[in-house]
Amino acid sequence: MLLLAAVVLSGCNEGGPFAPSVSPPSSNPAISQTGTQTVKQRIQQLRSDQAALANGISQQQAQLNATRSRLSSDSAAYSSLVNGITSRLQTGTTPGNPELVSQWNAAQAKLDDATLGVGQLNSLASQVTTQASVAGYLLENIRATFAVGGAVDEDHRNLRAIESETTRSMQQIDRLIGDLNAQIGRENGFLARERTNLAALSYGVNLGRLGSPPGAQRGATVTQRRPVPLQ
Repeated sequence: MLLLAAVVLSGCNEGGPFAPSVSPPSSNPAISQTGTQTVKQRIQQLRSDQAALANGISQQQAQLNATRSRLSSDSAAYSSLVNGITSRLQTGTTPGNPELVSQWNAAQAKLDDATLGVGQLNSLASQVTTQASVAGYLLENIRATFAVGGAVDEDHRNLRAIESETTRSMQQIDRLIGDLNAQIGRENGFLARERTNLAALSYGVNLGRLGSPPGAQRGATVTQRRPVPLQ
């Protein structure tokens, strides 16, 4: 009996025939760690891309505000000059009055500035449209990252936060595009009207009083002599 017990006990020792089987170490922790690191790196990149997107939108909004301010200032100065010229022509003055010639040229310069401002708005609109494409691509990448294996709950919380910020950025872009299109439309209408008005004032300045160019009532095209800066 003692001999049998000794044999059984020796068999239970590590490596013995009766020792409990031990599974080899699982490779899952290593795989999980690799997946987690991949997700974290992607989240860091997505967060950086979202920050760059938000910063770009902020700068473009600032550009729109600055251009609006300049256009408003140019429009006010232009209107003041045109009203002054019109008032003088209503009472009558000398043909080609140098003072009115100078004011007319100043008004034309303001109109030219407004034309440049519209060009800047068109360029900005193109940039914002590109931002819309970037935002859409970023949102696709964010949603695709949810399917990457190895993520933890915190990773998905971070992804949802970035997704929410990107969605807000896209809404800001939509509003910015709408504001730009509306502003461009208003400015183009203003320029079309005032080019015609300024051409009529050119004729009046040369005449010394308000009047319509010959043939204007019949819709004919009349080439006006534009007042030029005094030497």
